[in-house]
Amino acid sequence: MTGEEAAGIRLRQAGYCVLCDRIVERDSSDACPAGHPAEAVTGRVPLGEGDPVPQLPRFNLAAFLIPPLWGPAHGLWAGAVFLPIWLFADSILRTAGDSVPGIIGAVVVLGVTLAMMWWFARRANGLAWRRVCDRVGVAEYVRRERVWAFASVPVAALLFGMALYFDLVVLPARGL
Repeated sequence: MTGEEAAGIRLRQAGYCVLCDRIVERDSSDACPAGHPAEAVTGRVPLGEGDPVPQLPRFNLAAFLIPPLWGPAHGLWAGAVFLPIWLFADSILRTAGDSVPGIIGAVVVLGVTLAMMWWFARRANGLAWRRVCDRVGVAEYVRRERVWAFASVPVAALLFGMALYFDLVVLPARGL
């Protein structure tokens, strides 16, 4: 039992509410102030008197640009699902041809793929931080994700360049 608990003092604490998708200050029953149960709030961030509730960025660039790499590296294996989705989208785009239905189908597949990537990137910070919240503070997590964001841009450009090279040079050379 800590000194604060023994003295009956309740310090302010925050946690990540999975239903609100943000860090919230816990109420007296450890629940979310929006009425979500305590089971929906994970992690404990001690707050000093007058300290604001820390916030995670609302969008994760690395999770958007390279989800098959970022997701598994953060324990979010759903990110690995994007690799076959990318391959399917690439195949559809490559074979769309000149027909109107093929082009419309390719645009729809590309739009759905980008929408799924956007949704994953919007949820990524909260889901990843709650996996490490007992070991890493919010500020340290945000700093680490900034490094991922800077590294993801050249990696995504390299992956896109390799896909273009394969589609425009390798496949036509093989007659495909």
